[in-house]
Amino acid sequence: MRLQFFTCFGLAAFSLGLVTACEGGQTGDLSGQHPDGSETGNTSGCDEHKALLAGFDTATDSGTAEQVLAYAEKSFDSPITWKNPAQGQSWTVGPESGTGALHIDITRGDKAYALTYAPPANDSGLDIGTICPPQQLGVEVHVNVTTDGGALSESYDTLLRTSAPGIASLSVPFNPSKLGGSLAVGSSRPNAKLVQLSLDATFMAEGTTGSISGIEQTESGSGATGASSASSAVLAVWPDSPACHATFADGKGLGLSVDQVALGVSGTDALASVAVPDESSIVWADGTQTTLVVGIEATGDGCLRTGGALPVELGGGNSITYPVTISAKSDDGRLDGSYAGQVVVSGSGDEQQVLASAYLDLRVDELAKSGFTGVSVPAGTDGLRLQVESKLLGGSLSGTVQLFAITNPPCLTEPAQPMPSPGGGMSVPGCAGQSRTSLETASWTR
Repeated sequence: MRLQFFTCFGLAAFSLGLVTACEGGQTGDLSGQHPDGSETGNTSGCDEHKALLAGFDTATDSGTAEQVLAYAEKSFDSPITWKNPAQGQSWTVGPESGTGALHIDITRGDKAYALTYAPPANDSGLDIGTICPPQQLGVEVHVNVTTDGGALSESYDTLLRTSAPGIASLSVPFNPSKLGGSLAVGSSRPNAKLVQLSLDATFMAEGTTGSISGIEQTESGSGATGASSASSAVLAVWPDSPACHATFADGKGLGLSVDQVALGVSGTDALASVAVPDESSIVWADGTQTTLVVGIEATGDGCLRTGGALPVELGGGNSITYPVTISAKSDDGRLDGSYAGQVVVSGSGDEQQVLASAYLDLRVDELAKSGFTGVSVPAGTDGLRLQVESKLLGGSLSGTVQLFAITNPPCLTEPAQPMPSPGGGMSVPGCAGQSRTSLETASWTR
């Protein structure tokens, strides 16, 4: 059988060993009907090792259990939006649709643990480079999840996990046939089904965000000619914040104003940390020296999202994205531009990173929109690309502003021609990728 497009969470994820298999069902449920009345919620595919803590006041790198429960042990109410399948998907969900109401109640259990993760034992001898979550704090909790429309009416025990102060999360796989509520999932195609369903929720003092999602798995053909494809299926999200919808297609996340503090920093302070309000020395590509000022202003609320089991350096962990306008002006008049971009805060503590970025693709006759003057564009250029980045990491700020001339490969500029028979098909001339020529660049550090 062939693997087509994506299998499990995608071929890239498979190569990292983030999931253990692409089975056609789920383990665990949200109804408390599993053998021991609890669900660990470890969906990383790695072996989880738990070290019992002496008490809820025992300090860890992620804080104490009492600190977690101070904001998580309560009732959370949120609007929930039941989604429609994306184009090409055939899954269905009921009985609720549109926007409803979700209620989550969390009460403490008896124990707390230091959680560490290791790649699972592999008897095949194949090393697929498993990536495991960072060390976390786990707190036993009892959770009740209900919706006003009756789709969910669940009660179960699990671990609430945190790797950063102020934010805790849980992820629980489930089987729809074992739920206490009336949630029903299906497909309009007999060869497609939803697998690996889970409920994922994040909690902080400001509220809760989460989703119900899975994988739509489609089989076609059989034997050597068969193929299996899979794509992500988001069944529901909460609270379906406008700020998250504006930034991410699935709408997952919790909207935050720029004045609110999350991941240990407010949006206002995060934006200020990657701006250059005072003149900073730069050197242009031709060796000319001048100074540059970079301003960053929020244009809307931010969106806090969780990145699952991946470490921060691979796009995992918690992050907040703010839409911004980035302005850059040089003292010599060679650059004076304003660009729509974003500021992303990821990680926390000493490992926190703040990145402001803006990318602008232009036609050659739109050079003025780049904000640059006095730039010569080479003949044969198909387009222009402006990149502005300013990053704060480990207390050090660095940034660049770059303008490139883009030349497209023949496969993007010449129509494909039919190949002679036998064989047929279409020819693709010399598709080696775009080439970039630097027209102007400068960098700064502070």
